[in-house]
Amino acid sequence: MKKLLLLLLLLTPCVYAGSFDIGGKAEAKANQLTASLDNSWEVGKFERDVEFNYRYKDANDIRTKNSGLVAFKQRLTFQPKHYVFGLTRYDYNEFRDIKYRAQVGLGYGYKILRTERIKMSNEFSIGFMNNNVGNEAYARNSVWFFYKVADKVNFTNKFLYEASDVPLLRNETAINFMLTDKLKMGISNIYTEDPHDDNVLSFNIGILF
Repeated sequence: MKKLLLLLLLLTPCVYAGSFDIGGKAEAKANQLTASLDNSWEVGKFERDVEFNYRYKDANDIRTKNSGLVAFKQRLTFQPKHYVFGLTRYDYNEFRDIKYRAQVGLGYGYKILRTERIKMSNEFSIGFMNNNVGNEAYARNSVWFFYKVADKVNFTNKFLYEASDVPLLRNETAINFMLTDKLKMGISNIYTEDPHDDNVLSFNIGILF
């Protein structure tokens, strides 16, 4: 995880807007911790996004989960609903056969909906990946959805499918309740289709900046 934290610091020199969340869940003889960071800022004609996510769990004093990811994306909008982007992504899972995946790619995105209440976008990308097994090409499709349920309640969903030698399917769902203009609390669930992973349901509190 030291590599993830160092890369995150290098990629966020001038945060424009974003959120930081930390959460967890305590069970009998088990503890779980989650942390996430989403930042966005503009530099000239470009929009930049940074995403960070970390998950940890132990049961009966034995570590059963230790995984995380950090991603950086730079977008250029050439029409109101159309944009191109470049991305880098690094994810790690101590208990997966493929321990890490370092990726670079290029893609196209389409803003399907952009209203005050509903936002939705779809992205396609291709790229190159290095992992502890070898090197390979990949193709990816991702969908992001936001729905403002009420003035202080919103729902988000991030779906990702990646076609490669070892396909990846990941879906992250969250419901957030705004306590103040800067403070929120919510419930999130991360599902990964992986025999070495499982659902991560957590209760979170976060800040907006």
